[in-house]
Amino acid sequence: MTDLLSVSAGVAGLVSLGIQVTQSLVDFYNAYKNRDSDLVGITGRLESLLDIFQCLKKTLLDRNFQADEQALVKSIETSIKNCDGLIQELQDECQKLSETSPKGIKAVVRVAGRRVLYPFRQSTLQKLDEDIGEIRANLSFALDVLQLKDNERIQDDIDEIKTLLDLVQTSQISSSLRDWLNAPDAFIEHNAACLKKHPGTGTWLVESRRFSTWLTEENSIMWLNGFAGSGKSVLCSTAIQLALRRRGSNPSVGIAFFYFTFSDESKRDESAMLRALLLQLSSQLPDGHIDLTRLYNSYKAGRPPSPVLIEYLRRLAQRFHQVYIMLDALDESPRDGPREYVLDALEAIRTWGVQCLHLFVTSRDEPDIRESLNLSDAQQVIMQNAGIDKDIADFISGRFDVDRRLRRLLPYRDKIQEKLAKRAKGV
Repeated sequence: MTDLLSVSAGVAGLVSLGIQVTQSLVDFYNAYKNRDSDLVGITGRLESLLDIFQCLKKTLLDRNFQADEQALVKSIETSIKNCDGLIQELQDECQKLSETSPKGIKAVVRVAGRRVLYPFRQSTLQKLDEDIGEIRANLSFALDVLQLKDNERIQDDIDEIKTLLDLVQTSQISSSLRDWLNAPDAFIEHNAACLKKHPGTGTWLVESRRFSTWLTEENSIMWLNGFAGSGKSVLCSTAIQLALRRRGSNPSVGIAFFYFTFSDESKRDESAMLRALLLQLSSQLPDGHIDLTRLYNSYKAGRPPSPVLIEYLRRLAQRFHQVYIMLDALDESPRDGPREYVLDALEAIRTWGVQCLHLFVTSRDEPDIRESLNLSDAQQVIMQNAGIDKDIADFISGRFDVDRRLRRLLPYRDKIQEKLAKRAKGV
């Protein structure tokens, strides 16, 4: 479990104050901007500053800073604190404007013209513009630092995918053995799931005590279940990456995975699953090709039966100190077809009693799967919780940040996120 950091309450309060005073200035100058080109410009820059404040506040609220990001938090806090005096100046402007009667403004404008009034003087607008520019520079730096860190995380994800690919697809298994085994490529679905991942989502699962227990407890199993489209495959890809990080450069830790998919007939049955797992694990052992060669010599003319594949998989698993097997979307193996044999294979694997085995499976909560797995509440994670709602809200927030068409709805972002997250019900 990782201790999380957050920006100080004082810094968060400063951002909230910035939103409040900037909104007040926007409201005031908006009432007059259609009468003066200078006011149009200053109002537009105020609205842009308000967007930055709101975006920064949302990012700071949503983001979980890790224990090793102390320098990042300090840098962000420094940038925001640099705006303290400037925000106070904006607050002073708001105070002066609140003391100015709208009726008095109209009366003076009729007699002497707008430029003689304090809120519209060139010097006032120029000073306001300078303050806006300096605040924008500091806040933009803070946002850039956050974006850079998130980009680093994305690059880390890309590097991890490459590492995983290198790990399970080494050249030590001959092409003739690969062609004979004809194991489905699980990387197609894994890459697709990784592409759907939004930075920061899924932390509720991987930072939970239940997931930590699964990673470390002997002969462990975890079943992640939820509605179709609730993000189970994305979370499975996250679990795979966490297992990969746990492995590091330790060759005694094995990792194998498979994604069932209804859209690909070659990825629906237990034989496909077992062949994929066999190839991946054998590729991670210096002499893994020996087991596959024995299997080939016994079944040159055809495909080995599932019980034999299960036995060879057991032999491979026992040669690791720890082995993590992740299986996604059991429910996409047709119920009236091969699913029964998939569940039989899982039951056989669980009877091995191999202490080093950690099994992670995902599916919809269907009766035959629940009955076959027969797990305690502590071994299940149901995809209906506050963590899922936060993931949905984070995804929606991310769309606001990258989709220009949604910028005009920024003032309503919080309400939109709340409504969509509630109605999504985890989907």
